[in-house]
Amino acid sequence: MATNRERLNTLYKKFGLEKEDTFKHAHYTILTRSGIEKVQRGANISVQYEVIKCEPDFSCVKAYGTMGDAKIETFGSAKRGKGGDGNTISWYVMEICEKRAMSRAVLKLAGLYELGHMGEDESESFKAPTLTQIRNTEVNRLIEELKSPNCGLARAEEIMTDMQEREHENPNSPWVAVLDVGMHEFGDKFLTRGDEHEQ
Repeated sequence: MATNRERLNTLYKKFGLEKEDTFKHAHYTILTRSGIEKVQRGANISVQYEVIKCEPDFSCVKAYGTMGDAKIETFGSAKRGKGGDGNTISWYVMEICEKRAMSRAVLKLAGLYELGHMGEDESESFKAPTLTQIRNTEVNRLIEELKSPNCGLARAEEIMTDMQEREHENPNSPWVAVLDVGMHEFGDKFLTRGDEHEQ
């Protein structure tokens, strides 16, 4: 019997999914809109909709998905509002609702839902991280590594060299924060190491 990893590899190849079609979330693998479209096309899934409710701030549709002999019914809804008052900030409530229903139908029929995959449209929190968020996460990770008692001088030098190269690309970059922490944590050791090399 195939493992979940083997099943996923087979499905990814079958649907032509690439690395950019997915990203990790806390508990799930998230498929982007383009990934959902690839799965729908690759699995030859058709989806029809029945409007349950369509109001300016709330919509609900029932999706009927078909893949060969397999059929599924599922729902998608969207309520405009922030926090506990809603689940989308978009003014295009019906369109969000439709995308959510389609994602659910496609992923369930394709067998990806049971393997921990969800569509990015299913929740506002499932959006791919922005470049700024990715950079900030990396800056924080490197700062924590430099402050860790397990970070040795050799690793600190690697980080500092990399940060200096990145900082030269953009003097106003967030990498300066890593340089500052590196100098604070290892500054004297860097100076001592430099004196040893000169001898």
